[in-house]
Amino acid sequence: MAHSPERPKLYVCNACQTVHAGTVVEHTESGHRYEPPDGCGACDGSEFTLLEDWAHHHG
Repeated sequence: MAHSPERPKLYVCNACQTVHAGTVVEHTESGHRYEPPDGCGACDGSEFTLLEDWAHHHG
């Protein structure tokens, strides 16, 4: 069976909508655990929403 690479969690900055790859905070046998960055590299915002939840986000 071919290995399927793990995709990082993606987070959207609530202020400017820039997308960031999550930071790996834990390595486990089943994969990695991600958290949003401390701050947005584009606007210094500090609130993020998971990309998969963005369509349901009411900022």
